[in-house]
Amino acid sequence: MLKKVFVITSVIIVCVSSLLIVSMFFLLQSPYSGKIVNVILDQFSPYTIKVQQAAYSPPYQLTLTDVDITDDNQDLHIPKLSLWASSSLWKDNKLSFDSILIEEANLTLSALNSPLLQSFNTQQLALQNVDIQAPNWSARDVNLQIQKPEWLSPKQTVPYGKVQLSAQQLYVYGEALDKLLIDAQYQAQDSTIYGASFKWRGADVSGQAEQYPQGWSLINVTVNKLKLSKALPVEKLFNGFQALALPVYHINSLDILNSDISYGNWNLNQIDASLENFFINQALKQQEQASLSFNAESIDYEQLRLISPTARLNMSNSAISLDEFDADFKQGRIQMSGSLTQKQVDLNSLKVSGVKWLEDTTQLVVILDEASSFLDTLTIKTLEVKNSQLIQVEQRPYWQISGINIEGKDLQLIQNGKPSLYSGSVEASANNASLDNLLTIQAIVKLTAQNENISIERAFLPLARGYIKANGQWQKRELSAPWQLSLNIDGFPVDLPLLQEKLPFQVIGMAEADINLEGLSGDYPIFAHSLTGSANLHLHQAALRVQNDDKTTYQREWPLNTIKIAIDRGRIQITAKGEKAQLAGNIDLAKYQFGTLIFTSEAECKRLWSDILSQTNIVQEVCSPESNRQAVSSVEGPPSNDL
Repeated sequence: MLKKVFVITSVIIVCVSSLLIVSMFFLLQSPYSGKIVNVILDQFSPYTIKVQQAAYSPPYQLTLTDVDITDDNQDLHIPKLSLWASSSLWKDNKLSFDSILIEEANLTLSALNSPLLQSFNTQQLALQNVDIQAPNWSARDVNLQIQKPEWLSPKQTVPYGKVQLSAQQLYVYGEALDKLLIDAQYQAQDSTIYGASFKWRGADVSGQAEQYPQGWSLINVTVNKLKLSKALPVEKLFNGFQALALPVYHINSLDILNSDISYGNWNLNQIDASLENFFINQALKQQEQASLSFNAESIDYEQLRLISPTARLNMSNSAISLDEFDADFKQGRIQMSGSLTQKQVDLNSLKVSGVKWLEDTTQLVVILDEASSFLDTLTIKTLEVKNSQLIQVEQRPYWQISGINIEGKDLQLIQNGKPSLYSGSVEASANNASLDNLLTIQAIVKLTAQNENISIERAFLPLARGYIKANGQWQKRELSAPWQLSLNIDGFPVDLPLLQEKLPFQVIGMAEADINLEGLSGDYPIFAHSLTGSANLHLHQAALRVQNDDKTTYQREWPLNTIKIAIDRGRIQITAKGEKAQLAGNIDLAKYQFGTLIFTSEAECKRLWSDILSQTNIVQEVCSPESNRQAVSSVEGPPSNDL
């Protein structure tokens, strides 16, 4: 009998429950569904919640339309809210849901921190086609799923959990990340991004990241077809990460492919680069074991261009190891390897072949000057230059060197920020070289240096009809840095524009000279007070010609014999005599403006007086008119104006 009563009672309870569920189902399908839900929410919720319409789908889904939620902090409108009730409606003193879905809403980021959402137990919080606004960023058309969402702090905006996110666009600090996809485990610490991808400035970006106490480390990130102009510094990208609470401190592996990047005065065109184990907040000298390798279609620095450059570098122990650098440059090729620090460059090898610097050669001087300005030390173990060319035609004097070949060993070229040859040996040759109309072929120069004492072992410059030979020493290690130079010259053409500009008259012919000089190096006063030596100069097959502004002319064969120059501690005495001609002068290099150098010559009833330093000529008639006619008639034929 008791068993029968129990069965009957159970059947009645089931029937009543079913009747209530069926009644609720039909009521929620009626036009009064919204009012019914509002009445229920008023009884059980501490918040003001208004629903326009509700629909119930057995067994557990409740869909609410046009939901307005008001609490003390904000008003929230949700066009569509779907709730999937849990099999156990009540858990841990909270209403329990399997899933909550918010659709087509415009939310502020703080809405995800709503006390209403935190008042439920839910296995999944989802957003679909939602726009989100935050102080430093915004997202459009967001689809989000958070498994087992968890708020551990009242200040926590986004709940922790397993996150899957897609967005049509994420806008951060003026930069748009399009077609964003993220699969991540978001935790209070040690979060992980298993995979992320988006489009940025036309580039495809993908990769993974891991969170550490110091920040985020980028794991196997690839950036393809990036276009980065000077208008956007590279640092701005990392500022964007920090705006998203993703401060990046370390790059485990970053590959940049098929990209064009402009930074400062540099333009990297179609570059492929790989950066590994790089700490962003540390200077290069603080890197532990970072490495960088790259190749590019071209790299531009101001007006210079490297074609097809490749390089491989390792950064550790305050130094950069340049394992390889190879590039085409100005129709030639440059290869080097070595190590670099902030103020020091030590190259194991530098090879230059076929380089033709044919314009704006002064830029080379600027580059070398800039290099010496920020380097304390430059050494090159092996230097090799083959078949290269330099031409300077922008300003006078014009010059060119072709077929340059250089071999250097154990060179130290900068020390304490000052360029020179401090140690090592270097031998240079050129197929041909010219300065204005002075031409040399197969010239060769050999220098050696040891303990800052530089020696010209050999210097021989063949000329068209002669040569220049030189030897000398420069003892830089000594306090006064004494130097000595000997020159032997034969067949030197004196009609060079550089020389003619310093003379008040025109001279043609060939010069022979033996020159021996010595002195102390330093500034000009030291040079001027220490220069000592002698020179003997002789011109042969030579002639001179003067034409003044008043059209008076004077010309004759070169009249002087050997010009003797004696120098004693900067005081120069010049003497020479010849047939009706004389050259005499005294110059003190310390008082150059008071020097004199006078040349006089007489021929064919005319006398020439020249002040060479002031470039002044006076031509005088020294014969009477009758004797002048006799002198002219004694000359066979008219005088030639050609020199």
